[in-house]
Amino acid sequence: MKQPLANQTTAPQAYPSVNPVANPTASPTASPVVNPAVATPPPMQAPVQTQAPVQAPVQAPVNTQNNAQPAIPPMPQTPQQQNAQQAPAQASVPMVEGAQPNSQHMHPVHQEMINADPANLLEPEIAREGGEKALPRISIHAFCERNETAATVQSSTRDWRMARTNVKIYMGGLPAAIEFYKEENTPALIIFESAKRGPELFAQLESLASVCDEDTKVIMIGAINDIRLYRELMEQGLSDYLVPPFHPLTLIRSIGDLYNDPEKPFIGRAIAFFGAKGGVGSSTMAHNVAWGIASKMSQETALVDLDSSWGTTGLDFNYDNTKGIEEALADYERLDETLLDRIMVRHSETLSILPAAASLGSVQPSSVEAYEALVNGVRSISPLTILDMPHIWSEWSSELLKSADEIVITATPDLANLRNAKNLIEFLKAARPNDPEPLLILNKTGISKTGEIPLKDFAAAVGVQPAVVLGYDAAVYTEAANDGKMLSDIKAGAAAFEGIMYLAHRLKTGSFPIASPSVKGKKAKKVKKAKPIKSEKQAKEKKPGLFSKLKKRK
Repeated sequence: MKQPLANQTTAPQAYPSVNPVANPTASPTASPVVNPAVATPPPMQAPVQTQAPVQAPVQAPVNTQNNAQPAIPPMPQTPQQQNAQQAPAQASVPMVEGAQPNSQHMHPVHQEMINADPANLLEPEIAREGGEKALPRISIHAFCERNETAATVQSSTRDWRMARTNVKIYMGGLPAAIEFYKEENTPALIIFESAKRGPELFAQLESLASVCDEDTKVIMIGAINDIRLYRELMEQGLSDYLVPPFHPLTLIRSIGDLYNDPEKPFIGRAIAFFGAKGGVGSSTMAHNVAWGIASKMSQETALVDLDSSWGTTGLDFNYDNTKGIEEALADYERLDETLLDRIMVRHSETLSILPAAASLGSVQPSSVEAYEALVNGVRSISPLTILDMPHIWSEWSSELLKSADEIVITATPDLANLRNAKNLIEFLKAARPNDPEPLLILNKTGISKTGEIPLKDFAAAVGVQPAVVLGYDAAVYTEAANDGKMLSDIKAGAAAFEGIMYLAHRLKTGSFPIASPSVKGKKAKKVKKAKPIKSEKQAKEKKPGLFSKLKKRK
């Protein structure tokens, strides 16, 4: 999933951005990685004959298992505080230096190389179909020959997908691994680097197999992109073969493929909608995007209302209060496809809804496991899941945000929203270094032109250009909310819904539509790119905007 480039275009006022951003999920295929889609291969089997090279023993490694998160993860308040939080992760060097500097196989790891972030230098592989999920609680040992490879492995440990794993990094490559496991138990996964080929490599692999448990999986990092060598290694029982340089996400996905449930190999994408402040319209955006993707783009979609106390999904889709989310969370340990199919509302052929009763009497679990089980259960039966998240900050809400494939933040152009959106974006960028940056909706603009923060100033402060900027017509949104309708069902809401569909296209396909939208009506015209306002005097001299014309026409 490629870290998208910053949106270099300015979103026009009241309507979606005219110039589309380059596809944030696309990436060049230059990374020489041999990673064909194959079933999980059998583990290495111990051979009859063994041959182990004599090598100095490896010292005990430093444990890089991620520390337990606090019950409620703190939100960064300033860039300086965020940098301070990242500093320990960069300063900790989970590595073991070799026995002797002149050893043939053992090399010391340089501090500056470990601290280098390969994600800034390489691009991940092209985004694949389906969503991402965290790896299980497994132990991983990596034996590297080159400092660059050790840095890549180290960088992968900072990814949210690796939060539950216990990773230890050694230098010395395959010979060091053979010596180490003569005295130590093997972990669930061994990653080793070797530039050797031919009989010498396979002799060392036999020696490694002789000291490995039968259920241990092994990934080799080689030197050349050779499909013949890859096939020979797979026949020997290796799990995968990678060729550096590669992005940390490539390694993470390779590991993840080894631990996918063979009975449920597919998991859909999850898109989380979160409001920078209460009342900014995040739920309205989530509901209309879900409806637009399902009805207008014919994509099977699931909408999950995670606000059990104040959720508005039932109101917006004109349903009586049903305890969908409450029932699912109360029995999350046995949540399966059958139970989800019973409690979810089938709104249309392509849209399923898990509503909330919006009752203050029900007490919901606060454990991360309950919400993860619920979301993963829905993702297992739906290719696309829209998460309508409440404006609360807790352990489960922050974990769901970090693990979502895409995040949409809705804000209004005032000071409190600017502060909250900035904190959110900085937190998510730090917690998701290998994922797309959050998408920003700037909603309810134009209500008070003298009091709201200008678009360019808001974007500069939060560090993200808005993907969509929407004006606010109280009559339209009130009618939609009171009658249980979507904006597309209201004639006066067509322009706003067109902007929402512009965002929906990005969320479904990974890129914004090339053709710029137009305003439909008697005076249909192309939406123009908004120019930054330099001063109040220039603002007064400007001609009335499109939003003002629509208000006058009404």
